[in-house]
Formats: sequence, structure tokens, C-alpha cells
Amino acid sequence: MKEQDKFWELSTGKIFKELNPEEEKILNQLLKEKENQKTFAEIEKIHRGLKKSLPLQSASQSRSWEKVSGHFKLRKVHLLKSALKYAAILIVAFLAGVLIKTNLTSQPTPLVYAELKVPLGQMSEITLYDGTHVWLNSGTTLKYPNSFGTESREVFLNGEAFFNVKPSDIPFKVKLKKSEIEVLGTSFNVVSYAEERSSQITLIEGAVRINSVTGKEITRIKPKEQITIPDELENIKIKKVNTDFYTSWTEGKIEFDEERLFDIAFRLERWYNVEINFTSAEAEDLRFSGTVLKNKPFDQIIKAIGILLPVKIKYQNKLGEKDIITISINDKPM
Repeated sequence: MKEQDKFWELSTGKIFKELNPEEEKILNQLLKEKENQKTFAEIEKIHRGLKKSLPLQSASQSRSWEKVSGHFKLRKVHLLKSALKYAAILIVAFLAGVLIKTNLTSQPTPLVYAELKVPLGQMSEITLYDGTHVWLNSGTTLKYPNSFGTESREVFLNGEAFFNVKPSDIPFKVKLKKSEIEVLGTSFNVVSYAEERSSQITLIEGAVRINSVTGKEITRIKPKEQITIPDELENIKIKKVNTDFYTSWTEGKIEFDEERLFDIAFRLERWYNVEINFTSAEAEDLRFSGTVLKNKPFDQIIKAIGILLPVKIKYQNKLGEKDIITISINDKPM
């Protein structure tokens, strides 16, 4: 982390009384520089101004503060047990309304939204304001408010996430690119990346209603059902599935059961931040069954696939870029 970024993070922690003794020591050392002293005084001034403005939910004050100070900072978010201990997750906070209270009118408390962005090759999890727990897969962005209203609980998703929704009489809605999911309390997995042409919802338990972006009901699914929704909302397909294959990633593993190698590669690309290419459709259509563990090095996993399937694998290490893997059919008998 750059020294200036570290200074902003420590300064914010100081104001919200979140520093440990070691961090206090580091901050005091940085404050010996006159420029840092001026910056810290400015931070305190803005913070005092915020305390006089319209009250915010206590759970979101620090996120709002990050935006007002005009800086994006790297925050540490706990990863899943089987992944690395910490990951640098970019949290972008912004105000969705006016913070300043005028003398003419009293404004309602504005919602404060945050965006949690999970880099490729990492995973994260978060508990929302209402107690709903969300696991986020690689390359996923979740936008969520500091609190929910009395009519609905809404979040916005781009990527893959597993939701364990806290039961409530207030509907919980997940806004996707071309549709929305509505539930009261349930658990389900969602895959809805902006660059893909469809969204996929797998229901573990409870009930799910699928709506258009305008809120009009499209259909409903039952536990152990999976729905694939093309972006044009036509040719929607529902099928029975083994839900373990779509939730095991939250435990740091991916299970495959006779899945196309092309589809497996697509998931591995995000999980390990690599690029996988095929030289033929025949190689793409090969089927594979097995379990991939996140804590295993990628080169071990790709070598195992090369041993179990009739393929040749070419691995190119790219310094500072994604590694490139090329898979082709092995013409020689195994």
C-alpha cells in the first residue's frame, strides 16, 4: 500500500477510534510531516461538519466519510475459510441524497450506498444491515444500502453470489441486469455477469419469484430448481439440479459432474484470474467430473485435467499479466 493511502486509512481509523497500539504508533510517525498534519486537520474539520449534518445510520458513517473526504481506500475484508486470510477489496461509498440540513425544510435520512468489488482470483462475504449473509465470488460487484426501508430490501448484483436471506415480512430483492429476484427469506445462488448473455438462479430452499426490471412477475421456482434467463427474457428454462454443484464454491471448492471442459474453464478463469483458450470445439466439448479446491495452486489443477483427459496443455507465464493456458486434443493415445 502506498504511504499516502496508508495515511488516509490510519487517519480515518483514528477518528473512529478503530486503531490498535501499533497502528497508533505508525500514524504518529507519519504525523511528524507538516503536510500530513495539514491533511489530518482537514480530515477532522470535514468530520466535524458531518456530525452537524443530517444523521446517518451508525453502521454506514465510515463509508459515507470515505466519499466526503474524496478518497477511495483499500479495506480488508475477511475471505472464506478456504481462501486467503485477507483480500484487498475496493469499497466505493457514495451518498444517495442530500446530507446538509437546511433551515427551510427537514430532509428525511438519505440512504447511503456502498459498492463491494471483489477482484478476480478472490472471494469475500458480507452480512447486510438486516442480517442477510452474502458470499461473493470472483469478479463480483454488490451495491447495497446502509439500511432498508419498510416496503422492500433492495441490493444490486453484477457477478455471482450466494444469498442466505434473513426472514422478514419485507420483500428482499436482488436487482440483476435484465430482471430481479424477490423473496421473503430463503437461500439461493445467482450468476449474473454483465458480459454474459443470461442470468442463472439456483434455489436451495424457500421460494423465489422472478420479475422483470419493472417488477412484473415472470415466473417462480421451487427448491432444487434452476432457472436460466436470457437477457431478452425469451426461451426461459427451468430444470432440476443437484444444488451442491452451485453452492460448493462458498466453501472454497467447485464440484463438477460431467460438465463441458469449456464451461469449467470459464469458471476457473475468474477464480484464478487466468486466460484459458481452446484450439478446437472437440476439446471444448470434453466432459469432466471432479472437485477443484481453491487452496490448491492452479498449475496443479490444470496438470490434473491434462492427466485425466486426452488433452495437451500449454502454459504461458505472463509477468504482470494473466497467465495464458491453451488446451488442445492429444492425438497420441493415453
